[in-house]
Amino acid sequence: MPNSTAKFLTICLLIQSLSGAASDPVAASSESAALRDISKIQVDERRLTEAVASRTLTWLTGSPANNDYISVGRLANFFGFVGLRVASGHGLKRSEVARETLSVLNEQQRRQMMLLVQAQKDALEKAHTARREMNRALEGLLAFEPVSREQFLDLGRDYGAHEAELGRVLAQTFGDIAQTLSTDQQRALTGIRTTHLSGEARHGNGGGDLKLRLSKEDKKELVNLTARFLSWTTGSQEFNDFEVVGKPSQHFGFVALRMDSNHGVKRGVVAKEVLEILTQSQSDRLREASIQNATEFPRFLAVRAQLMRVLEISLSGDVIDPSHAAYLGAEIGEIEARMTWSQAMAMLDVRNSLSESQSADLLAMRAKYTAKTEASGLEDPIERGRHLFAQCAFCHNSDNRLPIGPPLDDIVGKPIASDPAFKRYSPALVRYARSQSTWTEEQLDAFLRSPKTLVPGTVMSFDGYDQTEDRSALIAYLKTRK
Repeated sequence: MPNSTAKFLTICLLIQSLSGAASDPVAASSESAALRDISKIQVDERRLTEAVASRTLTWLTGSPANNDYISVGRLANFFGFVGLRVASGHGLKRSEVARETLSVLNEQQRRQMMLLVQAQKDALEKAHTARREMNRALEGLLAFEPVSREQFLDLGRDYGAHEAELGRVLAQTFGDIAQTLSTDQQRALTGIRTTHLSGEARHGNGGGDLKLRLSKEDKKELVNLTARFLSWTTGSQEFNDFEVVGKPSQHFGFVALRMDSNHGVKRGVVAKEVLEILTQSQSDRLREASIQNATEFPRFLAVRAQLMRVLEISLSGDVIDPSHAAYLGAEIGEIEARMTWSQAMAMLDVRNSLSESQSADLLAMRAKYTAKTEASGLEDPIERGRHLFAQCAFCHNSDNRLPIGPPLDDIVGKPIASDPAFKRYSPALVRYARSQSTWTEEQLDAFLRSPKTLVPGTVMSFDGYDQTEDRSALIAYLKTRK
């Protein structure tokens, strides 16, 4: 087929999908009971309160590894797949959609998709790095380090620009492939979408097991990219513009909790349990942040929609302007950072007002849903220990409020249970101090491995770190806190 003809057909498909014409098979499938109307799913104060309350649990009791975890496809989520999943009632599986889509593409088109797996890696890593920098700043807040709002917003702009660049790289190749689709391929791809949305898809091997010589990680990315290609080239602006409440400010570890629970955790259930633990004033503080976020969300969606329109021009064969995409991405990133900052401030206020029993209840709630914290994966021991200390700061602090546990500054080499400003040492720890007078590194290591084993009767709620590397890193960091 001549390229001009392919381009004309692709433009027709795009116009049809953006207009929501009745002849569109996707629109027709909306009559199915399995298809949810995503236009009815509104981001409001209630949903945002649920998000902030559930994050209060995961951020205050989690780890850097939890916070850094992000599910496949969440970076540069500009291609309508999330809307597709929500509309299908979450029954649609990325791997099946990808296999079926790859079976429709010809050899050259599949090769372009596989080359994209490699071509996106630099932009993908830069986006990941920028997101991790935001997480490190948030953990600095937990560890009582000076982090300004202006610094954090700068990190947000950087993150947003890198995420938009990743989206540009993907969209340009998706557009290039779309230009080469035949009429039969376009119909087949739309059919895949319609079948999955209608609930008529047969779960299994889909288009068959395509023998692709790729590493496990690259295969995972190929599945991610191919599923997005399907959703983007067969969808509409409504699906591309759709976003869930959990995407902005996805820095607080809730996604990791869902994965640890094998997707058994429901945000609304977690939020209800958290709010039941908190006092009215503490709950109101979280709602205050939610109200503030609710005023930001429309602007977030509006600027994100502008970026979608910039990316969508590749479907008609045009070249995306990198600077325009980066500019809009930076603006989106700043809005997200403002939302994230307001949530973090509210959660810190709640942490600083928790009673001992509330802290114990939140830790027990976390343990109910997930396994023990995994290693952070950071090579620098002191930096790794700094991140782990963010968990310790949940109960131990160095400011002037009444702490749940004693401050940990100068703890290495310090007499056990000896801080004159802390009056609530457990009787068990006081007795232990009579036989082991000093917090040596060896004593700290044993205590951090299992507080209740070393000091039976301690009121410390934390169960301990299994991994030697974590304990060593935390002790190395504690030695720097003077």
